[in-house]
Amino acid sequence: MDFGQTITGSTNIISDVDDKLALDALKDPVIYQTIYDRWVEKVYHFFYFRTNNPTWAEDLTSQLFLSAYQALPRYYPRGHFAAWLFTIARNLWKEYYRKSSREVSLEIATNIPFAADISDEVTHLDEIAHLRQLIQSLPENEQELIQLRYVSGLSFADMAIVLKKNESAVKKSLYRLQARLLSLME
Repeated sequence: MDFGQTITGSTNIISDVDDKLALDALKDPVIYQTIYDRWVEKVYHFFYFRTNNPTWAEDLTSQLFLSAYQALPRYYPRGHFAAWLFTIARNLWKEYYRKSSREVSLEIATNIPFAADISDEVTHLDEIAHLRQLIQSLPENEQELIQLRYVSGLSFADMAIVLKKNESAVKKSLYRLQARLLSLME
């Protein structure tokens, strides 16, 4: 089995587990807590990187899980629970953004370990600041590619569903964006 098959296989296993949990949660609402526990951190990061405000991110995360629970009877299990959940999150974000008229850029929070050599740490901080600046200067759709893949950890298949694009187009867009950012960093 090659590496690509391993990744695809593990994604399907996760999706199958989430689909089963979603179906079980319809019969027993207590099971929804398991879904919440599995996804709350990724959903929170999705909203935090959009708002750069922990309070707003918490509110939006709460709204998402309430909306998802209410929409659960309409969920049809196809192995893409993450895409379904993040489509709801994306729609909530758009609604929030329209109502608030706040312009918020993508911020990437990092825990930077203490470096033994202060010059290495300063160089690292400069590189992170430069990357942040580059990401913030990107159009919203490109920031969203980075966020869905690296902050929310979605598979390309789930990203394609959320973005309503072809999976190969999403991959190609992200790889080109990464190459462009890398060249700009050099």
